[in-house]
Amino acid sequence: MASFNFNKFKEFNWRKTLQELHIGETILLTWSISKKLTIITISLLVLENLAWLGSIYMLKELVDIAATPGNEQAERLLNAVILTGLISISYACIKSISSYYSEIQAAKVNHCVDQKIHAHIVQLDYSFYENPEYFDVLKRAREAAIDKPFSVVSNMFTILKNLIMVASVGYILVSIDWLLLPLLGMFVVPILISRIIFSDRAFQLYLKNTSLEREAGYLSSLLTGENVAKEIRTFTLGDFIFTKYVKIREHLISEQLHLSRKRSINELFTTGIGTAAFFGVTAYIVFGTLNGDSSVGDIAVFLVVFPQSFMIMQSLVAAIGSFYRDSRYVSLIFELFQFEPKIENNISKASLNNGELIMKNVSFRYPNTNHNILENISLRIPKGSIVAIVGTNGAGKTSIIKLLCKLYEPTDGSIYFGGNDIREYSPAQYRKQVSTVFQDFVKYNLTVRENISFGDIHKTPTEENILQAAINAGADDFIKKFPKKYDTVLGRIFNEGQEISQGQWQKIAIARALYSDSSLLIFDEATSALDAIAETALFNTFRERIGERAALVISHRISTIRQADYIYVMSDKRIVESGTHTELLQRNGTYAALYENSHDQEVLLT
Repeated sequence: MASFNFNKFKEFNWRKTLQELHIGETILLTWSISKKLTIITISLLVLENLAWLGSIYMLKELVDIAATPGNEQAERLLNAVILTGLISISYACIKSISSYYSEIQAAKVNHCVDQKIHAHIVQLDYSFYENPEYFDVLKRAREAAIDKPFSVVSNMFTILKNLIMVASVGYILVSIDWLLLPLLGMFVVPILISRIIFSDRAFQLYLKNTSLEREAGYLSSLLTGENVAKEIRTFTLGDFIFTKYVKIREHLISEQLHLSRKRSINELFTTGIGTAAFFGVTAYIVFGTLNGDSSVGDIAVFLVVFPQSFMIMQSLVAAIGSFYRDSRYVSLIFELFQFEPKIENNISKASLNNGELIMKNVSFRYPNTNHNILENISLRIPKGSIVAIVGTNGAGKTSIIKLLCKLYEPTDGSIYFGGNDIREYSPAQYRKQVSTVFQDFVKYNLTVRENISFGDIHKTPTEENILQAAINAGADDFIKKFPKKYDTVLGRIFNEGQEISQGQWQKIAIARALYSDSSLLIFDEATSALDAIAETALFNTFRERIGERAALVISHRISTIRQADYIYVMSDKRIVESGTHTELLQRNGTYAALYENSHDQEVLLT
């Protein structure tokens, strides 16, 4: 008995919790998706309950008629049986149709929420993907979106249905004894309170353990993922990672079972008390009939209605408990919606085509950090030129690329394109003019044609454009050997997929960048997987391949860097030198030292 902690009940912040449920937003969302469907669903619920109430009333009539002596009652009894049968059939049909429409409504809500989540995610800044808090919120929202909106709407209609049924039988119970309905409520209220409190505890435990759940998921991906399978086996890491994974899972399960044990004890206590009280009231009413205060029909109705009323109230409590629990999880979806892009979505009418790009006194620090990763960077990329950046690892080269792709905005200073600050443009507007081959490019397990056309998804792909991009990237030679050529699916995830080498994947990524009509190409170690012959072939004719566009190249290879019109040398967050390859060697500074210390004059040491 002590397990039901009334102090916890008094301490529970009901007002704050109700505000966090977003019940109003959920109801408005349900209504906005399909007003007509919502009206139909509610109307069917009302009809269902009217039919149910009619069947209960006819049961009372049948008993009263059967208990009344007389030959003339036979016809009345037959008519009552027929009417009762018709009402029961109507009730079953309406219930089935009502369930169908409720399911349609819930499915539409679930689909709509899923769309909203994905549409919202793609609008968020890249910076969110470097924030652990965001990944926790994203994980919760995506898990909640799987079935919780569906469940919330279903429970909403179940609650409405049960409330109507309680109201329907309330009159019958009160007509027998006015205490029955209040007593019935008293039986189930403790059960409801217990379920809400423990649902909240389960929710808080879920929030607390989200990071651990993510870690377990990550370890699982290491054990089962294709990309890491070779290294896991080569270094025999499987047992170590498996042990770490199992330890986390056992901890999570232990906490969950501990809470489940407490909840079960509480529900055993509250349900036991409620059930005992229910049978006590039943005995009280049955023995009370010995005084002859009620008809046989009333007693029959009581024996049918009161147990059903108890079940209805239990169903109502279960629906409210589930509605509360799932609403808590749906609130996590609204928490995700509270994340907003920090980069302003300005729309400029100024032209961006083929302009000069200038970084002027740019400093940058990542969000939630207090030290700069770049300091006072100034550089120019004239239109049509090839500019290179070299430097030691950690110098800040990748951070410059992120700024030039407008994934972040400078902490200080400005970036200009065609004479205008790029803050004046929306990310989408600006990024159409910048095409990047990232060092960690994506391998899309889709067709070759789709892989290349992703370079500009808004441009209608033509055979000529796709082919030219592949030829310029040096990819056409191996693509045309595939049985389906440009319609070949790459990778082995799907049936008939064609696996290719890392260097061939990199050529596909280069083709993707060359396919776009951008003014600026950015190559971040874009040839690191190519063999020396393929790389030399690419950069010896690099100008012809990129046309009149400008290019920014980041590489550690001298053979690549020396093709640039101008070179910037970075060290410790700053640009320390700049000039042509010949000028930098003559200065005998950082660049010359890197060049002279290289092993073979082809790879620039870092």
